[in-house]
Amino acid sequence: MMKKLLLLSLITALQMTGAIALTSGHFPSVSGKDLNNTSWTAPAGFPGERTLVVVGFEEEQQVGIDSWFEGMEVRKPSSGISWIEMPLINNPGMIMRWIINTGMRGGIPSKEVRAHVWTAYTNKKAFMESCGMANLKNVYALVVDRSGKILAMESGNYSKKGAEVLRKALQR
Repeated sequence: MMKKLLLLSLITALQMTGAIALTSGHFPSVSGKDLNNTSWTAPAGFPGERTLVVVGFEEEQQVGIDSWFEGMEVRKPSSGISWIEMPLINNPGMIMRWIINTGMRGGIPSKEVRAHVWTAYTNKKAFMESCGMANLKNVYALVVDRSGKILAMESGNYSKKGAEVLRKALQR
């Protein structure tokens, strides 16, 4: 019994640090509009059969979010990686959604990049539980198929080791 408890504690600690890939969660169905005001539905409407989705919870996490996109070079046409940035926000109501979206839109001049920002106004806690996300302190980089199966997940900022795990999941 003690060995099982110790093993479970070790696995949980590794998951929280992003040191191992999680593949047991399910990406819930959510919908909204990108920053160009185009409707989207996830995961069924993801741009690829397997899509890199980087989820963040606070504006201060933008550096961590960007670290994945820069490290994996998703904006290079030769990367071949389908990707989405998904800020996850508890639904604050229509007026606040408009204010938040307007602020984000103003900070991203590229219409092409704005098309990849899919803000999910939903119940954060339920979303995180469905995906198997441990906390709000880290960003999460996931590879998700269109059925919502999470094929790989890394937490925290970009790392070469994490990128290798995600690239393998993208290529399966």
